[in-house]
Amino acid sequence: MQDRAEELALEIRRGRESGDVVKTTLSVDDRVLARVTDGIYRRPSSAFRELISNAYDADATEVILRTDAPRFERIVVRDNGLGMSPEVLADFVMHIGGSSKRTAKGKRLGTVNQSDPTLSPGGRRLIGKIGIGLFSVAQLTQHFQVITKRRGDDFRTSAVVVLKTHTEEMLAAASDKQVFETGTVAITSEPATDIETQGTEIVLMELTPQARELLRGLDRWTLLDRAQAGDVDGAPPMPPSYHIGRVARDDADVYLEQPRLPWDPTDAPDVRFRKLHAAVRQEVRTRKATPNIEESLDHYLGMIWLLSLAVPVRYIDRHPFELTAGDGIGFYRLTSRSAEPVELIGTETIGERLGLTSIVDPVGSFRVLLDDVELLRPISFDSELHGTSEIGRPLMFFGKVTSGLGAVPPDIGGGALSFEAYLYWNQKITPKENNGCLIRVNNASGVLFDPSFLGYQVSELTRLRQLMSEVFITEGLDAALNIDRESFNYSHPHYQYLQKWVHFAVRQTTNRLKQLNKELLDSRRAAAAGHRVSRLENLVERVWRDRKGTDAEPPPEVRVAPGGQTPLADRERGVLVFNADTLEA
Repeated sequence: MQDRAEELALEIRRGRESGDVVKTTLSVDDRVLARVTDGIYRRPSSAFRELISNAYDADATEVILRTDAPRFERIVVRDNGLGMSPEVLADFVMHIGGSSKRTAKGKRLGTVNQSDPTLSPGGRRLIGKIGIGLFSVAQLTQHFQVITKRRGDDFRTSAVVVLKTHTEEMLAAASDKQVFETGTVAITSEPATDIETQGTEIVLMELTPQARELLRGLDRWTLLDRAQAGDVDGAPPMPPSYHIGRVARDDADVYLEQPRLPWDPTDAPDVRFRKLHAAVRQEVRTRKATPNIEESLDHYLGMIWLLSLAVPVRYIDRHPFELTAGDGIGFYRLTSRSAEPVELIGTETIGERLGLTSIVDPVGSFRVLLDDVELLRPISFDSELHGTSEIGRPLMFFGKVTSGLGAVPPDIGGGALSFEAYLYWNQKITPKENNGCLIRVNNASGVLFDPSFLGYQVSELTRLRQLMSEVFITEGLDAALNIDRESFNYSHPHYQYLQKWVHFAVRQTTNRLKQLNKELLDSRRAAAAGHRVSRLENLVERVWRDRKGTDAEPPPEVRVAPGGQTPLADRERGVLVFNADTLEA
């Protein structure tokens, strides 16, 4: 049987002689799936992030992860989402990379909202779109099990997946006609008595030695050993302030370094995370140099921090759109010209005043527990100013944008784009990793904070280090996310529009800060000048009375002129004018 590429080659040769245009459709080779299932994500936390996102899209309200830390022999991820029917599971197995999300097929399978395929059945904006998120586990293991059940079913389904690894040598040696298998799956069903329960459980088995070493942070401990032996050039590394301990390479039950955790064993899940957050912030305040999360926490605790920033969980205190006048922060609205002050009344929130709606979750709460630690967004908005600025309090700038790209042909404008955002200013952003701009697409982010504010080029380095910003995409930008959801396609119209807006918002923010500082400086100078004038007037009046007597007419007006100015008109009117530079000297 002739390969389609060979047929096309013959058509091209015939077209060369006849002058005919040869048309065909592009096709994707199955070795692409081999690459995808081998893993395209950068870090282990990405795998957990993708599994949590899948649960969110399935309208789960709770996800529980058990990592077996610090051994990491077996990892379990369990959610109470809708679960998968045999039809959904079959579609998933047979169409890797062909997700039913955001499609008409999804309506038939029940994986999307019946009136809007871009929403989950419960109305959440879908995070996933391609159908490869589950295969993010490939960097951890090639062997995992999916156990799933829908409410109302009297059975549960189990799928045991064994992925096939493809090396460069295997790909190079493969024949042209070889079909690349991504792996095998064995599916079974068993009776269930808990008819009303629903959800999905994913069990990661036989984690690779490399994955276990990475999760344990073994590289860092090895580097510390080398430093202790004097085998490291330059400054020796610092051990993490908080860690899950170090286990022996050949026996994970033997601790070489006892755990140092910021919480107590009896603490509730949310209290554990709050103590972790407080410990990191305390590190920032007590060390001479502002530390990074990677310096303060080991790989495991750092992974908890990264996940809490990425997944759609609640804030550690309050959502930024829930802040009120009582929080002691100065509020401004970003407009097409300049930032305008916003005065809130009573308990009115900034979200209510400006109509900011991205805070709403139509399904309700979403809770994620990782080894009995509840993930909370480690972003707080202090009312205390961390510095000596005369502005006196932190400031926040809010914007709500609906672009005109929806009116442009999609192949040019990329479709509709709308978003809400804030920029928070304080003289010191803690921790350091929270400095920058974080973009949340459908309430999730894999990109984290960008300290360059999407490539802001103007020399505002000091003020940029004092800003923290989040952009909540309410429509669009999905297509600008790269396949790993950890970076953007910079040439996409949506990203370019957002980039320009972020730069404009930063300019409005820095211009307002400059204006406030100028007003304070002018006020201080005016007060100082007034003080000097008052002293001069008293001196002039005393000398005038000594020489003219108490019954004489009042002394002439006294004025202090700024340095370099000579107000002749005032002197012609008889005003006593003193030069400020002379007085200061």
